[in-house]
Amino acid sequence: MLGQYTPVEYNALIFDVDGTLWDAARVSSYGWNLALAEMGLASRVTVDDIRSVSGNPFPTCVEILLPELHPVPRSLLESLERQERVAFDTIAGDLYDGVAEGLPRLAEVYPVFLVSNCPDWYLERFLDVTGFGRYLSGRDCHGLSGVSKREMLLRMRRRNGIERGVYVGDTQGDRDAALGAGLDFILAAYGFGAQESARTGDCFEPADARTGDVCTPAAVAACPAFDSFHRLVDHFLALSQG
Repeated sequence: MLGQYTPVEYNALIFDVDGTLWDAARVSSYGWNLALAEMGLASRVTVDDIRSVSGNPFPTCVEILLPELHPVPRSLLESLERQERVAFDTIAGDLYDGVAEGLPRLAEVYPVFLVSNCPDWYLERFLDVTGFGRYLSGRDCHGLSGVSKREMLLRMRRRNGIERGVYVGDTQGDRDAALGAGLDFILAAYGFGAQESARTGDCFEPADARTGDVCTPAAVAACPAFDSFHRLVDHFLALSQG
């Protein structure tokens, strides 16, 4: 573990998807570039471009990466999504090391949930590819609910009676959403969101007791982080054993 914090026992684990469980940026960039070429546009996106906007709803990603095409026409959004789906029909994202065997182990001990800002079809494709659906106690995404990640986490807590939960993600936005929903947050330091912050020098802000509407004890401590999913699994399993 990177950083210091006081371990606590949780009654639910909630995970982000992109940059936390897998990296599918090469698939998305391939699909986007197919769509841009199909429409006769010169703009292109790179794998790093896609990684840099991970965690944002799809329309926001398009606005950030293709500012020269503002206002973005609906036809372009539809084409980008259609070709991204085509790409995922032939290419799969890459699970981070330890996720394939680690998440099922965690689901034997904890209720496990997924909350992501991705489209609904994307989350379903992730579950089809990985087979993780059988291990989940619940899931939500921007494509299903149309609300912010903070609101999705709040709803997840209320629906499932989560009194002491933790959200695992790789971006500052993930952290803000978790603390704003009254959840603890653990940083997936191996994920590309955290790696990008380290590369650019944009460090995660210190935890602030004023963040969000509700704060937990971990919100006023240093942000706990793990540099591999293996270590994250070992940590949670050790907590469950008291």
